[in-house]
Amino acid sequence: MIISCAESVHTCRNLRQRARLRLAAKGVAKVHLRKWMIPDMARFAMKEAPIHSDDICEDICATLRAAIFEGELKPGDKLVEETIARHFRTSRTVVRGALSMLAQQSLAERRRNHGSFVATPGEAEARNLLATRRVLEIAVMDALKGKLGPKQVSQLARTIAHENQVHAGHDRAAKKRIAGDFHYLLAEFTGNTVLNRMLENILARLSLVNALYERATACSCGTAHHEAILSHLERGDLAGARRAMAVHLDDMEAGIVFRAASTEEGGLLAILERMSAKVS
Repeated sequence: MIISCAESVHTCRNLRQRARLRLAAKGVAKVHLRKWMIPDMARFAMKEAPIHSDDICEDICATLRAAIFEGELKPGDKLVEETIARHFRTSRTVVRGALSMLAQQSLAERRRNHGSFVATPGEAEARNLLATRRVLEIAVMDALKGKLGPKQVSQLARTIAHENQVHAGHDRAAKKRIAGDFHYLLAEFTGNTVLNRMLENILARLSLVNALYERATACSCGTAHHEAILSHLERGDLAGARRAMAVHLDDMEAGIVFRAASTEEGGLLAILERMSAKVS
């Protein structure tokens, strides 16, 4: 049984109980992933409730989110509860809890009498997500004033170098997997956790937009633009950094064409097996 966040709050009658629950959670957490792979509610539950069955609910969320982000699972793909439960050796009740968390992140949707599916953002939602990303990314540039020291600059430079290495190859999944790394780091370095989480969620949802509407020849995140952004930030030129980020976003949005892309059929079980190996 997975204890919900609401139940956790009611269960914690005093600070001593809460402390015990937090210690229990810290003692059994096994999966080490990017923060965006774990929904906010799952993070809250990890802090406030004891984790059961090796935190299967978190594993399910993380695996499905990674599969969506890398394009293994595409918009409109059905998330069959029985298949997921069989793969993770758990109950369909636990699976429904995980799918509910994904739905709260707008990555999945439940259709009455038909089950759960990977979310399919329409054109209006996609345009709103792109516009919101632009606002957040520019806000990140402003929030970085005085926040980037040699250590942060070095980490960003290493990230760009890794991007260049990956883009020199032909692994499309790897390219998608690293597409947001530079942006996640920039948001993290602001020290603003609210801004960071908002951008994480927007970028995760935009992976669905890219799967539906991005041209096959489009490059989802160009390293040359990242180098230009970092160059301005390193010099303390925030105005230049904002302009470079705007050019970067213009280029990415130019690769979006609002017509639904065809989705190749794939076995959900096979996808789960591949992604579980990656995130475990």
